[in-house]
Amino acid sequence: MLLPHLAAVVVERVEQTGTGVAIWARPKAKDALCPGCGVRSSKVHSRYDRGLADAAVGGQPVALRLQVRRFFCGDHDCRVRTFAEQIDGLTTKHARRTPLSRKMLESIGLALAGRAGSRLATALGLRAGRNTLLRLLYALPDPEIGTVEVLGIDDFALLRGHVYGTVLIDIESGRPVDVLPDRTAEPVAAWLREHPGVRIVCRDRATAYAEAARAAAPDAVQVADRFHLWRNLSEAVEKIAAAHCDCLRPPEQDEGDKPAPPEQEEPADTKPAPQELEGKRAANTRARHAAVHELLAKGVGTSAIAESLGMDRKTVRRYAKADAADDMLAAPARHRDTRLRPFLTHLHQRWNEGCTDAAQLYAEIRELGYRGSQRSVRRCLQPLRASGQPAPPVPEGPSVRQATGWIIRKPDNLDEDEQRRLNQVLARCPELDATHTSVRAFAAMMDTHDGDSLTCWIPAEFPQPGVPTAIPDVVLTGHDPSERRAEFRPRGR
Repeated sequence: MLLPHLAAVVVERVEQTGTGVAIWARPKAKDALCPGCGVRSSKVHSRYDRGLADAAVGGQPVALRLQVRRFFCGDHDCRVRTFAEQIDGLTTKHARRTPLSRKMLESIGLALAGRAGSRLATALGLRAGRNTLLRLLYALPDPEIGTVEVLGIDDFALLRGHVYGTVLIDIESGRPVDVLPDRTAEPVAAWLREHPGVRIVCRDRATAYAEAARAAAPDAVQVADRFHLWRNLSEAVEKIAAAHCDCLRPPEQDEGDKPAPPEQEEPADTKPAPQELEGKRAANTRARHAAVHELLAKGVGTSAIAESLGMDRKTVRRYAKADAADDMLAAPARHRDTRLRPFLTHLHQRWNEGCTDAAQLYAEIRELGYRGSQRSVRRCLQPLRASGQPAPPVPEGPSVRQATGWIIRKPDNLDEDEQRRLNQVLARCPELDATHTSVRAFAAMMDTHDGDSLTCWIPAEFPQPGVPTAIPDVVLTGHDPSERRAEFRPRGR
């Protein structure tokens, strides 16, 4: 009753050792079933001891010492001459654990995986290393996929910037159903053909996924999920905030309050020539631009140019739109460490006081709470060191990222100081105020799932085409008007 999985054996002795509990047992059955022919045999060939790790008793590891027998097979036509007996519910071929112990370790591994699972198993009296848990997980069969009616498709990075895959999720149950090796259309289309019954495809705006759904599941409604809708909206709001970054600064930090730059003797009718970018990247860009425009002049199509030059069609289109190669070249943007921004005032003050040692300044801001690297501090001070001028005052206005966060977050999630600073920004910039109103109206539609209001929201927010150009469009997709969903598409993409 206490150990039901040991019902088929006779427990001969139980001892407590220094490492746990040891149980000696032997099978009750007089014969065993041949795995080759299915004939029972009672003719014993030999006996040997078999060690099995069992489930813990009283929090102590249990080692089961089982005396098993090897039998002769009584069927002369059977290819098996001798075989070792297996006890139902207790032993399996070549196993070093009982099925109960294995099942417990599999459950721990599924919940916590390697190192964390190993620590928990050891605390529960089931000694197992992290690699053992992972091997048990790899040996588990894949669950049945079944029919997925609402399928979520998205990409993920195996090696960011180099290798990507596609994850498929059952939206209704929230469980991953499959992982594909890349993020192209062919694997997704093949999977959809092998698993019919998908009614709704929930995806991002990737062209490959759209083509795969149209080809393999033409009757499915393609929708965009809330995450991608709001992320794309956030990107559009950030572009608007960046375009109106001058409005983020308080009036006292305006251009008129800045000291005038030193006068330079330069003719009024001449302009400084743009800096010529050199290097391998610039040379490759100019060579590709020349090759693309040469083929375009001969009447070659975009797809043919992409195939002949080994480039993506989108890249070819960008080269085709650029009148000159230098239009595609820009100086690399200086790295911005957002963690360093709260300490810029202290750095500039100490710099103007005469402390120009980056290591010493790094140590000072570390004591103030900075958690970045010393290299970021050196990179921040490099322009000041090269200019030879005193450090300018740090603008007190919020950054573009901060203003974007205030606009897209729920008003209830803003504290009093953030709400006050947001109101000041919106009062200084009518464009950001209009953007904030549009975002709040769009968020209300998402919260209430009121897709019918889109037809009223779009004309109200965009009375003139193209103004403002960075605020996103929202279009309706779907075959059945009763099942139409909202999909987000920023203008110009």
